Amino acid sequence: MRLPLRSLEALAIAALGASFAAAQEIKPTRPMVETPPETVTRVEETPVSTESAPQPVGFESEVYCYGYLSSRPERFPARVVGAENLAEQVDFVAGDLLFTSGGVEQGFSAGDEFFLVTPEREIVHPVTGKSLGTYYQYRGRGKIENLQGRSSVLKVTGSCTDIPIGSYLKPFEPIPIPLARKTPPAAIGDPPSGKASGHIVHSHDGSEALGADHTVFVNLGAGEGVEPGDFLTVFRYVRGRPEGREIGAIGANWVKTKKVPIPGTEIPRTYLGEIAILTVGDHWAVGRITDSYRLIEVGDEVELK
Repeated sequence: MRLPLRSLEALAIAALGASFAAAQEIKPTRPMVETPPETVTRVEETPVSTESAPQPVGFESEVYCYGYLSSRPERFPARVVGAENLAEQVDFVAGDLLFTSGGVEQGFSAGDEFFLVTPEREIVHPVTGKSLGTYYQYRGRGKIENLQGRSSVLKVTGSCTDIPIGSYLKPFEPIPIPLARKTPPAAIGDPPSGKASGHIVHSHDGSEALGADHTVFVNLGAGEGVEPGDFLTVFRYVRGRPEGREIGAIGANWVKTKKVPIPGTEIPRTYLGEIAILTVGDHWAVGRITDSYRLIEVGDEVELK
């Protein structure tokens, strides 16, 4: 039996509606499992300590602007005999042009560098009175600009202090700043190290009372096994003074006591500070006082750590 056309259209529409309804049906889904956040472990960088690393024990001004000791008169290739501004100046500094007595015949060449030094005075041991040699002071540095047979023009490239006419030229050699590791200082009750010992015999500025950052001469050098970068312990034995001192009054009379140790007793050291060695000669060295716990004086004793 053939259905009417309208019935066929109605059935087609109904079938399409059922398909659409089935497509729109919400199907059950699997429960979502939350993934825990990724844990990132951060490794903290350990800071590198500089306390154990070697450190410079001084500065250029302390090695290039002090000087040296010589037990015999020094011989120099030339000296300063004039200057460009001699009419206006007596002493000279960096940037000035100086005339020297050295030229081609003395083996000089353009670009040669020299220390400018002056002999100062004889250094005498503060305890024994023995002569240790002549102190030669570094005044500055210079470079040869141009030259002739027996003369040259030197430009002052650096000055530590005033440079007078008559200063001597000493061939320049670089002086490295020593590197060293500091070790714990000596404390009261510590025994002597048993190594080389000597004294502070001179200070750069002539001071008798010294402290940290002063530069000094000691009468220990390469001959005693001392090298740049070594440390010296500064100490003294406080034995007292024979004249005694007043400590109080009983009635109208002052009572005096002498600070002389009892015979047979052993006096411990009083530790005063430390010195770092910068430059070394045969039997002398230049050192910088790095630490001072008490007043340090020329004549105090030193000992290699």
